[in-house]
Amino acid sequence: MRPVDVHTDAVAVRVSQTPTIETSTLERSRNALSQIWARVGLHPASVFVLLSLAFGSAVSFVTPPLRGPDEISHFLRIYAYARGELLPAAEVDGRKGVLVKHELYHQLTFFKDAGVWFATNRERGVRYGQIMARYRDFSIAVDELDPPPVFAPFAGTEGYTPVVYAPYIVGAVIGRQLGLDFPDMLLLMRLLGLAAFTAVAAYAIAVTPILKWPFVLIALLPVSLYNRSVLSADGAALCAALAITAVCLKHAWDLGAGRAWERSLWMTLCALSKQPQIVFMILELTVSSLKELPRRWKSAAMVVLPGLILSPLWVRAVSADIAAWRLQVEAFHPPEHFDPLWKLGYMWEHPFHFPLAAWNALSGWGDRLWLELIGILGWQDILLQPWTYLLLTALLILVPVQRVQLDGATRARMAVMSGLTAVSYVVLVYLIFFLTYTPLDVDHVRGVQGRYFVIALPVAAIFIATVINRELREGTPAAIAIAGSVIAGISTVEALRQAHWY
Repeated sequence: MRPVDVHTDAVAVRVSQTPTIETSTLERSRNALSQIWARVGLHPASVFVLLSLAFGSAVSFVTPPLRGPDEISHFLRIYAYARGELLPAAEVDGRKGVLVKHELYHQLTFFKDAGVWFATNRERGVRYGQIMARYRDFSIAVDELDPPPVFAPFAGTEGYTPVVYAPYIVGAVIGRQLGLDFPDMLLLMRLLGLAAFTAVAAYAIAVTPILKWPFVLIALLPVSLYNRSVLSADGAALCAALAITAVCLKHAWDLGAGRAWERSLWMTLCALSKQPQIVFMILELTVSSLKELPRRWKSAAMVVLPGLILSPLWVRAVSADIAAWRLQVEAFHPPEHFDPLWKLGYMWEHPFHFPLAAWNALSGWGDRLWLELIGILGWQDILLQPWTYLLLTALLILVPVQRVQLDGATRARMAVMSGLTAVSYVVLVYLIFFLTYTPLDVDHVRGVQGRYFVIALPVAAIFIATVINRELREGTPAAIAIAGSVIAGISTVEALRQAHWY
C-alpha cells in the first residue's frame, strides 16, 4: 500500500476550501449591501433630509452675502416684516420700501457694490476672499451721533406675503436681538430657511403615496437646492407646491385618507406663495370624480376659496409691482403698458398679441430657460458643467416612470388635471409678465426665467407617470433619485466655490 502524504492532502483540502470561504464572504457582503439598499429605498424622506441639510448648509456658507438672485430685495422685505410692517410703510417717488438704520444701509450697499464689482472683474481673478478682507477693514463715517434712517426700496418684493418669508423673519428677529453683524444675521436667516423648507418638502415626500423619489430629485435639483439655501421666495413656493400636490394625491389614492382642512391649509399657503400658483386649485378636481363634485361642494369650497380670495386681496392691498421701473430706466414706455387692467382691454382688442409674444419668448430663449430650470446660480451668471444639465434632464424624465395602481377612470382624471395644472401654470407666468412687465413695442414677453417653472415639475411628474404607466425595475427610481441628487449637490457646491473663492 502507498503511504499517505498527510501534508499534501491537508494542503489540497485547504486549497479546495478557500474558494468556498471567499464565495461565502462575497455573498454575505452582497446580502448586507442589498439589505442596506432596501432600507434606504424605504426611507426617501430621510434620505432627502440628509442630503438637503448637508448640501444646503454648504451652499449657504459658500455663497457670499447678497449673491443670491435679488437677495438684497428679499432681505429688505424680511427686515420690514421683522419690524412689524405688514404693509409697505415708506414710499419715495412712487417706489415702496423701508427705512433702515444708517449702519445697516451702508453694510448692504457695501455688499451690493461688491457683487457688481465681482461680477465685472471675476475674469480678472477677483475673488470674495479679497472682498471679505476689505469688509473686515470697512468703517462707516458718521457725521452725526444719531444719523437718520435711510430709505431702501424693495424693488419688486413688496408683493410677497409673510408666508414665503416666515423662517427668515424669525432669523431676522433673533439676529437683531443678538446684535449680529449683517453677514452673520444673513447666514442665520439662510440656515433657518433651509431647515424649515427642508421639513416641508420632507413632509410632502412622506405623505405622497406615489412618486416619492421623483419628489426627492425635484427638490434637490441645483435650482431647488440653491433657492432653498439663500434668501428667496422660490424655496417656499416649491415646498408649498410639493405639499399640496402630495395631499391631493393622498386623497385621490385613498378617499378616506385625505382631510379637507389639510388640503385647504396647503392650498392657501401655495396660492399665497406666488400669484401663478393659484392654478394649483385645479388639483382639487383630482380627489374624486366630477360626478361627486355637487355632493362635496362644501369641502371643495373650503379648500379653494381662502386662497382664491386672499391672493388677489393681498396684491391689491400692497399695490405690488414687479419692478417695471427698471424698463423705464432703459427707455421710456407709456405707463399704461404696465397697467394690468389697461393691458387686458388691449388684449381683448388684439387677441393674438400675447400668444405671439409668448411664443417668441419660448422659441428665442428656450435653451436659456432649460438651463435655468436645472440651475444657473449666483446672479444667473454661474453655469454648471454642460454634462450636468443633460444628465439631470434625462434622470428627471426617467424617474417618474412608475405604474400607478389606480382604476382607469381615476388615472385618466389625474393625468388630465395634472397636465392642465402644469400647462396653466406656465401660461399664467407668461401672462403676468406680459401684463405687468412687457411694453407693447417689445415682440416677446420679458422677465420670465426658467427657475420659475420648477414649481410645475411635481405635477408634470404625475402626468408622466399616469400616461406612461410602466414600472421600472425595483430599486431603480431610488437609485436614479439618489445618484441625481448627489450629482446635483456636489455640482452646485463646487460651482459656487470655484466661482467665488478660487
